[in-house]
Amino acid sequence: MKSGWIEHKGKRILTKAVVIFWCIPVLLFAQSVNLPPDHWAYGFFERMETRGVVANIRSGSKPFTREKAASLVLQLDRECSTRPDRFSKIEKQFLERLKGEFFDELRNTGVSIRSSEMEPHFYSWEKSPDFVHLDAVGGGRITVRGSGAETAERRIYAPYYGAVLRGSIRGAGVYSDSRIFAEWGTRKYIQNYRASQGYPNNAERDSSRATWDVSDSYFTFPVKGFQFEFGRDNLKWARSNVAGLFLSGRAPSFDMLKMRIAFGKAEFTWAHAELRSDFSRKWLSAHRLEFSPARGLDIGIHEAVVYGRRGLEPAYLNPILPFLVAQHSLGDRDNLALGADASLCRIRNVKLYGELFVDDLFAPWAVFDDYWGNRLAFTAGGHWVDPLGLRNSELRVEYTRIEPYVYSHKDSVNVFEHYNSGLGHFLQPNSDGWFAEAKTWFDFRFQAAFRAGMAHHGRGDRRTPHLDEDGDRKSFLGGIVEKQTRVAACFEGQPVRDVFVRFELGRIWIRNRSHRQNDNGDWNEMVVSAHLNW
Repeated sequence: MKSGWIEHKGKRILTKAVVIFWCIPVLLFAQSVNLPPDHWAYGFFERMETRGVVANIRSGSKPFTREKAASLVLQLDRECSTRPDRFSKIEKQFLERLKGEFFDELRNTGVSIRSSEMEPHFYSWEKSPDFVHLDAVGGGRITVRGSGAETAERRIYAPYYGAVLRGSIRGAGVYSDSRIFAEWGTRKYIQNYRASQGYPNNAERDSSRATWDVSDSYFTFPVKGFQFEFGRDNLKWARSNVAGLFLSGRAPSFDMLKMRIAFGKAEFTWAHAELRSDFSRKWLSAHRLEFSPARGLDIGIHEAVVYGRRGLEPAYLNPILPFLVAQHSLGDRDNLALGADASLCRIRNVKLYGELFVDDLFAPWAVFDDYWGNRLAFTAGGHWVDPLGLRNSELRVEYTRIEPYVYSHKDSVNVFEHYNSGLGHFLQPNSDGWFAEAKTWFDFRFQAAFRAGMAHHGRGDRRTPHLDEDGDRKSFLGGIVEKQTRVAACFEGQPVRDVFVRFELGRIWIRNRSHRQNDNGDWNEMVVSAHLNW
């Protein structure tokens, strides 16, 4: 009798699941996808925010949805229509190009879009409200370094090709960016499928060449104000343009389920992802709230937990449960990280911003104590648009400090990394660095930039946790300190629509290379790259 009841109950649940699955498209409305975090539009949005033309764009939570980006374009277009004097000629050209980039989202808003600015596609299909765009992409990078560099790093040739599919079908957003990469030169390549050694690749038998493939592919769908995403994508929760402390977007993309909701002057995002390591199961759960308490002020707070050696943890699947509480209640065995960031645009043409990363804190009142358990990192920076009245120019300066043992954990499965790439900043624990950039536009298609950076790295890395023999006190920049300084001049251009070229010439100085005393070197570096989206 009981088994029959269970069978009947199971059929009812299955029937409901099927009905819900087939009814979802009816509940949805046309949905577009995310704007890739490396799209040039983000730089323009930030510039206009720093100038005060738009406010509170909440740029710490990337990627934006294309709807959000289009709404910013709409705000800028209305402002340009009523106060054209606030925009330079080049900024107006950028705005016209963006209107064409977001034609799908703006077509029914009454915005005037020039046909010459509409984004071209290799192939498009449309049956309103559904549409699909297919683009071919390709390009590559050539890196040449002088004799002072390591022998293996002197010549690197790295082409790629692929395709991008983007559309909206039956109310669901569809996105797939798939590319095949190759690399050869002075490096030796070993076929690798161990996540701790890097992203998987195939190598020639003579170790002269490697190939690998990547894909960001996902679906998005809205339900009653919530936006859900399922598939492989990336997250960038950061104020810094150099590299964020929390989720910088520099690691390979991961498979995840994400939920986002915007309400009033706030946005909430939750994601649960699978990370890759030499262990069969490793997970990341993270949530973030970004809000705007006043004009020109954006604040973000977030938590993340890395855990592994077991299946999905229900407590970490709860979007609103504080992970600090969950992690303690589950036995204090996972790697919990807390963070906060803010940006302030209240001075004309200036934005100040900062980030704080808390990997562990012995006691809030001992935040500046040198006890090893206080594992903190911070970034402070500023963005100055049109400095000293130089129109169509920008200046940015940042400082980052990452204290010993940040990102590490006593259980190696919980290290804050995916494959062998850190989820946060590219600097290792026990490091600091200064970074500066000045750039100017000659035309909206061409810009020149000068970049400089200096970094110090002491003893330790992400995979080296604190040991008893290290003692109770941390020593910032302890051990033999490696120091690297880099300056570079860069020229970037778009000579033809969606054909991007970049040329960079730099000089690097390194002292105590790989923490070997007096192993010094300096060399010139040239990087030439191109990207085509057709």
